[in-house]
Amino acid sequence: MDAMVTGRMPVSKKERGNRVLSELGTNASKVINALYDYVIEHHALPFPTDQPDKCELLRTSTRLVDAVPKVRLDAHYAEMSVKDARRERLSQRTSPRSNA
Repeated sequence: MDAMVTGRMPVSKKERGNRVLSELGTNASKVINALYDYVIEHHALPFPTDQPDKCELLRTSTRLVDAVPKVRLDAHYAEMSVKDARRERLSQRTSPRSNA
C-alpha cells in the first residue's frame, strides 16, 4: 500500500515544475521518491540548507572553547562551590570600599 506525501507551494511553481519534470521524462512522485531514498540512505539532504553541518558546528564550537584564555583560579575560591564563589564575589562588589 502506498502513502501520500503532501506539500504546499504556489500553483504557478507546481505548474512550471511539472512541465520541467515532464521534459526531463519524470514526474513529481518519482522525484519525491528519489529524494526520500537519498535521505534514508545518507541521513542528509542532497542540497545545501541554511542549517550548518553538525560536524562543522562541533568543530567550530571546539575551536571557540579552546580559544578562551585559561586563567589561574584564585586559591581563595578553589574550595568553594560555584554558588558560594558567586555570593562571595557579589558581596565584594556591593560592600563599601575603604578609601585608605
